[in-house]
Amino acid sequence: MDYNKNKDFVYINLKYVLSVVGICFVSTLLSIVMNEAGIGKENTLMVFIVGVLAVTTVTRGYIYSTAAALISVIVFNYLFAQPILSLKISNTKDIILMVFFLITSLIASTMTSKLQYQTEISRRNERTARFLYEVAKGFFNVTGNENIILKGINYIKDYAGYDCYVKLNNEEKIYSTEGISDFEEIKKEHIILIPIKGMSMQRGEVQIVNVDTSLSPEDDMIIKTIVHQMAIVLDREFIYEERQKIKVDMEREQLKSTLLRSISHDIRTPLTGIKGASELILDSYENLDAENIKKLVSDIYDESTWLMKTVQNILDMTRISEGRLTVSKSYEAVDDSVNQTLTLVPRLHESGRLHVSVPDEIVIVPVDGRLFVQVMVNLLDNSYKHAGENAQVYLNVFVEGLSVVFEVSDDGRGIEPAIINNIFDGFVTNHKKNVADGSLGVGLGLTICREIVKAHGGTLTAGNLKTGGAVFKVVLPLEVEK
Repeated sequence: MDYNKNKDFVYINLKYVLSVVGICFVSTLLSIVMNEAGIGKENTLMVFIVGVLAVTTVTRGYIYSTAAALISVIVFNYLFAQPILSLKISNTKDIILMVFFLITSLIASTMTSKLQYQTEISRRNERTARFLYEVAKGFFNVTGNENIILKGINYIKDYAGYDCYVKLNNEEKIYSTEGISDFEEIKKEHIILIPIKGMSMQRGEVQIVNVDTSLSPEDDMIIKTIVHQMAIVLDREFIYEERQKIKVDMEREQLKSTLLRSISHDIRTPLTGIKGASELILDSYENLDAENIKKLVSDIYDESTWLMKTVQNILDMTRISEGRLTVSKSYEAVDDSVNQTLTLVPRLHESGRLHVSVPDEIVIVPVDGRLFVQVMVNLLDNSYKHAGENAQVYLNVFVEGLSVVFEVSDDGRGIEPAIINNIFDGFVTNHKKNVADGSLGVGLGLTICREIVKAHGGTLTAGNLKTGGAVFKVVLPLEVEK
């Protein structure tokens, strides 16, 4: 790369030298023609001034225009000042004429050179501004550390022409320009290290490789600008991730507080019933008949069953929130799953309010048997409790395309419009969104059902029937995705 730059430098300077020689030669020829035509030598000097200005225009720097002015003075003295064809000057007017010519030429060339320099600075500033705009625009919508680093690497390659490696402090992975050799094979003396400095700490470093000499000022500015922009965007990404972590932690703390309040109330309620019924049996056992004792024991059983379901829901919700819910699928017959579900809701099944409809043919569906039965139990128990004392509950199972549908519906009061859109969120019941002080349970059943169905690759939806009542529909694929 440096060899090419040196080669270009020699070529440009050689071109400038040839331009000076050519313009001075043309100016000399025109001056000779004008002198032969009888035009005075004072006017001839104007041709040389124009030549000096032409040299200033086609070259860069003061040296070439100064050389052209000196060459023009020497040629004028040799060809047009007395004695002709000699560098001696016998006429004082010629000396004054050449002195003023030289001064005029130098002033004109200097002003022109300064104008060219200012123009070049303006162009360079324009290119720099455009470059900064393109880089900032390119990083604007980039997210993720890997995408940010790759964008910066590509910019360094495109704008400066150098390959590089990037290593972040908190990552083992090393990012590099596509196609370059292994990092271990790069000679250490051919590497320039540039730190990626964020607002509060260093995020990593950029290693510019295959550098034979020091970077040019322009390349140094370009690379450092890109690295600085990378640091800004990495800081933005870090701040965003920290804000997300804080938000998640706050939500978890709020969830824990609400959960604790709910648990303290909802566990205390069945425990109070169990304790009261037990004390009544112990204190008045001789005075109670068999029917009353059976009724009290039945209440204890119901309360303890409800308590176990509540604890199981809380444990399942904890596993879901921590991402530890595992689904072990196996092929289960729909009839077997429905029968197992009915054995876990004896009160509903024996009340005569439950109506079940399943396909006549055998339908096999890939599910986790225990978790799916839990879903069906929660949905049926939810309808039994909230539909009303005399409402009928329906469980219809049917095949629809490549899916099997489990539909739990009732003809009760339905879902209140105020909660129908967030009924699957945690801590939502049919009467209060926040049940920390309610009496209908911690409101986690439907949330757990949705997560379990989602883990099976299915969907769970809720709505109200036009004829009245609520409907919950579970749709599961019949085939396991390969």
